[in-house]
Amino acid sequence: MIDFKHKQYFIAAIGTDIGKTFFVTKICQELRNKNIACDAIKPVASGFLDDDPQSDSAKILRSLGKKVTLENINKITPWRFTKPISPNFAAKSENREINFLEVKKFCTDAINLAKNQDEFLFIEAAGGLMTPLCDNKTFLDLATDLKIPVILISANYLGSISHTLCAVEAAKTKGIIIETIFLNNFLAPELMAAENKVAIEEVASVIENFTKTKVNFF
Repeated sequence: MIDFKHKQYFIAAIGTDIGKTFFVTKICQELRNKNIACDAIKPVASGFLDDDPQSDSAKILRSLGKKVTLENINKITPWRFTKPISPNFAAKSENREINFLEVKKFCTDAINLAKNQDEFLFIEAAGGLMTPLCDNKTFLDLATDLKIPVILISANYLGSISHTLCAVEAAKTKGIIIETIFLNNFLAPELMAAENKVAIEEVASVIENFTKTKVNFF
């Protein structure tokens, strides 16, 4: 079990399909197993089908012990788009628009509720930290405005150290606190570049050395 310093977190990643949802669902399951109150939301999702039982939102709902219904999906992921592209493009493909202030309010309301109920809350981004949310805002901007600590999900693949350090530096420019970094050691084989892969402990050590941030792995 992670020794959390806070109770509300923004879950970001260095790229897409890195393991944010896996992390969120695993933590929620662990907390619920200990009878600790928790909730999670993924405000925006692209590449989404409402009837997909393996969608990120469906996985999150199951980890919270909730039924996978359209009503419950709407409660945790109001902005959903079919095409698997960044939200700004996905919205345009459906002649829709993402209002940043509305997304921010949705998240802020969830944070305030979690604080009032003294429970954990995990807000999962879509894609990477610098993925455009709309034409003039990224998920980095959302994390900045929400003013809660960030947990950054990275992975052990060729190039991930550079991608992780870039994400950390970008966060620093906005004054964002990255409480910890988690390395995913279970990416698809084609992404792992096995012939070049370094032991995850060594990757974690290098990232810790450059960022001065605690690195864990799963």
